[in-house]
Amino acid sequence: MISSKHVPIILAISVAVLAVAVGVISIFPAISSLKYDRYDKQEFINSDAYQAIFLTNDQIYFGHLKNINSDYLILSDVYYVKIDQSGTGQLVKLGAGEPHGPQDKMIINQDQVLFWENLKFDSQVVKTIQNMQQK
Repeated sequence: MISSKHVPIILAISVAVLAVAVGVISIFPAISSLKYDRYDKQEFINSDAYQAIFLTNDQIYFGHLKNINSDYLILSDVYYVKIDQSGTGQLVKLGAGEPHGPQDKMIINQDQVLFWENLKFDSQVVKTIQNMQQK
């Protein structure tokens, strides 16, 4: 049986345990955000190369990934594949011929990205982009 003189000690220990538990739980979001940030982003993003961004809606965009954080990707010098009525795909510059006139930059919600990858300098997509830029 617990005597009345032990109640303050038990109460103090309970409060201390609760305080430690709350402190540990409040640290988890900070630790999980550091999980990606512990890597140097330059290890992943080749700023000299183009990247391909594959989205959950089956869209693929090509461009330069300039910035990344836990919520958004920023893509500039953007191209995408437009399928015509015959089913042939053509690489198109973002904003070229689009009635709403978007700027050549996209801010993409990270939740919509399946994956992204750096493209080789000799890939067919990069060669097509370079040819389009020379015209």
